[in-house]
Amino acid sequence: MAEIVKKLNLERNYKTHIYYVNGKGDVCRKVKSGKGEEEVLHPGCCVRDNDFLYYIDRNGDLARSPRAQKKAVSE
Repeated sequence: MAEIVKKLNLERNYKTHIYYVNGKGDVCRKVKSGKGEEEVLHPGCCVRDNDFLYYIDRNGDLARSPRAQKKAVSE
């Protein structure tokens, strides 16, 4: 189950841009064509934890959900 980390209420345009959380915890967007630099929309929104997957939800808020656990390989 996902939990909201921070309310941002981003206005998004998915036809031209992709929205993501980079490794520093900044909320960014980039042109879908792949040309151009990333644009930081909200710097330092979160401190990332490797046990969670961070993303922008459909309401434009920063959310996270637990990562799947790797299964141990038995010999």
